[in-house]
Amino acid sequence: MSQRVLLCSLDGVRPDAILACQTPTIQRLAREGAHTWKASSVMPSVTLPCHTSMLRGVDVPRHGITSNTFTPLARPVPSVMDAAAGYGKRVGFFYNWEQLRDLAAPGSTKISACYGEAHLFESDQKVAGAAIAALQSDALDFVFVYFGHPDEAGHAHGWMTEPYLKAIENADICLAQVLKYWEGIVCIVSDHGGHGRSHGTNCAEDMTIPFILHGPGIAAGRELNEPIFLYDVCPTLAHALGVPACREWDGRIVVEAFE
Repeated sequence: MSQRVLLCSLDGVRPDAILACQTPTIQRLAREGAHTWKASSVMPSVTLPCHTSMLRGVDVPRHGITSNTFTPLARPVPSVMDAAAGYGKRVGFFYNWEQLRDLAAPGSTKISACYGEAHLFESDQKVAGAAIAALQSDALDFVFVYFGHPDEAGHAHGWMTEPYLKAIENADICLAQVLKYWEGIVCIVSDHGGHGRSHGTNCAEDMTIPFILHGPGIAAGRELNEPIFLYDVCPTLAHALGVPACREWDGRIVVEAFE
């Protein structure tokens, strides 16, 4: 394959929360594409370790990041953004939690915008606005869009509370706005869930995440029943981009999601 790919990461969003509130865009993409509401995060189910696994295609024991403080990997593993850039793809990176900056090596992104204020409800809207502005002015092949406010709302008010669900509904609206300017494959995934006002454990509420693929070459209306782990996202998206897998990656291509 050689498609354009947009990865949308919804920080702290549980699958049952998506289904419990007004998320017409996410639910439509799941219904029309290939999806599971039962994919698995990694331990510890914490944002930076999870995103490192998501983008670098390895589990936590391999990359060694166990907290939200980045430390250089003893044995480096290229992220899918690095691999895409090395293969001549143009990469955009839009986010509002600054600790994610090390997911791409210097020089791997054509455009990068960070607002660093995920605690604000409107910050996800700013991320969407930055992505839209870039898509209007630049031809990007791989776009990573991160909406961080649902996780912040969960910590502040509790998972499955009204403010948390409203944050997810807002992320759905932001995603819909971005998709007006996008043609290609869309992948929607969360890094982890949560319970009470926290996460990081191996309980089902923390570990169960959505995985959705939609677009050209993706099986339509298919529920994915094979086990899918967060580190499978990286090689799967590289496959969709037409980028060869890096030998360091341990995740698998979710082949059953493709036609």
